Amino acid sequence: RILTLSQPITMKTEISFQSADHTFRIFGDLYFPDDFNENASTLLPGILIVSGSGPMDRNGNAPTMKLNTSNRFAEHIVSSRSAERAIAVISYDKRGTGKSMKKDDKNLYYRAGMMDLVADAIEAVKYLASDPRIDRKKIIVLGHSEGAIIMPLICKGVIESGLEPVFGCIFYCGFGENVKDAMDLQADAVKKEIRELTGPKGWILRTVASEEKIDRQRKDFFDKVNGPDEPDFISMQCGLVKQSAKWIREHCEFNAQECLAQNISCHCLAITGCKDFQVRDEFCKPEVAHGLVPKALSIEVHRPTNLTHALRSSEGPSKILDINKDYTKMGKLPLDGEVLSITDAWLDKIVFEGDTVASAR
Repeated sequence: RILTLSQPITMKTEISFQSADHTFRIFGDLYFPDDFNENASTLLPGILIVSGSGPMDRNGNAPTMKLNTSNRFAEHIVSSRSAERAIAVISYDKRGTGKSMKKDDKNLYYRAGMMDLVADAIEAVKYLASDPRIDRKKIIVLGHSEGAIIMPLICKGVIESGLEPVFGCIFYCGFGENVKDAMDLQADAVKKEIRELTGPKGWILRTVASEEKIDRQRKDFFDKVNGPDEPDFISMQCGLVKQSAKWIREHCEFNAQECLAQNISCHCLAITGCKDFQVRDEFCKPEVAHGLVPKALSIEVHRPTNLTHALRSSEGPSKILDINKDYTKMGKLPLDGEVLSITDAWLDKIVFEGDTVASAR
């Protein structure tokens, strides 16, 4: 099911705030409903979007992959809700992407570690909380993929910064997951698909990308990442490809589930699709989810049958070898209607109706 926008977006304003280390500015967009009354006394809840891994900008796009996740979500939220249940949304260019650049540092993105991204997200919460139109006691953080994985660190940092605790967390495609296991999962999926692929294409791939070669390349990769000099980033393929080594090391040392259990004490919504081959959906089983966030005020979980990591559904088989082709097509489509409907209902219940009863599906 596809939801369409009911009206144009007219109140999108570019904003900026200091990076966590105060060496450059981070740019993004702040969305308000187009009929919002600036002079009204009512404060709006706010949602901060924290994007997934990779050089993602404020729209949820990377240079080679246009997914349009953040902008489509923001446009839906501010255009489809009634004035009495309006919500503002903020998204931003990750450091080293879009306009969030540092003068004379072309490798800013590649130097960033996991904790740098967490710190920048906390600065974004500070910015949103400082807006006089926003109810700072009702700020929700929505994390997609890596954004969902680092969510408990953001919640912890918000409290340590002296801000009001995060009111709610929305985990899209990353609840209970960690990056190292996700990388292993994806590598196993690649090997399985190559092993099962028939015809000339299968023979060629098994010749040039045997399981032994894949395993050897991964070992060499992690040996470089964990080199004695602990580089911020590494170069591969004759310098044509760069990868943040600091980011991988910090993620490999991060115990995501322990951090979830210790630092998530708000209302939670977690959605991971059954056709998501980049992370595991098993953590969104009710009996598992409640154990992962024992301090949460409430937890609602969903595992849509056809939902992919790109937040669109796929009726056919979902294959990791077709990721670039499939995601390119999906990025041109609206976000999955079921995901948006679930999220809207949860926002109504938790933010506006004050329902604190935990539920799960």
